[in-house]
Amino acid sequence: MSNTDLSRPHVYQPGSADRVLLLLHGTGGDEHDLLRLGTALDPAAHLLSPRGMYLEAGMNRFFERYPDGSFNEASIDWAVEELAEFLNTAIDAYGLSGMPITAVGFSNGANTAAALLLKHPEALAGACLFGSTQPYRDLTKVDLSGKRVWLANGDLDPYAPVSISEQWVASLRDFGAEVSWLRHPGGHQISPAHLKEISSELV
Repeated sequence: MSNTDLSRPHVYQPGSADRVLLLLHGTGGDEHDLLRLGTALDPAAHLLSPRGMYLEAGMNRFFERYPDGSFNEASIDWAVEELAEFLNTAIDAYGLSGMPITAVGFSNGANTAAALLLKHPEALAGACLFGSTQPYRDLTKVDLSGKRVWLANGDLDPYAPVSISEQWVASLRDFGAEVSWLRHPGGHQISPAHLKEISSELV
């Protein structure tokens, strides 16, 4: 995909407010998966939902993971650069320049949103991360002052152990982000209570 077209599969739904939600689906999802979630979080926002371009056993993802479940960090970097390029193109094409953008992701999409925030903090006002974990094993400090992050995980989520989440939240706060760590007693899922709480703070 070049930076002059929008050939990447995606959905754009215009909103009535001057703000944007960038929706990033989980493994096996596509650009339609989080549209209802986006509307529930912010009914007035513009919604921009691209498809993950890496295929794992026929399932869409944003980046590769190894057979043991660990992340291919070079693949994360590739995915983030492709996503940043797409985002810049879409901003121009859809007239979104100057609007704050919050990335909203579930699972693989949330990990991608987190990596985008770390690598291109200038692109995002914040991130809503559902069922996610720290995207990189070793973090390079970046200035996230003024960024708003919600980390919404289940205590029994095998992909996001509580001990790792504690470290991740501490790092984000150390980098200057305002972080809300929301926990529910379930597993790898989105909690309706978390959705309601984030929506009340986001809009």
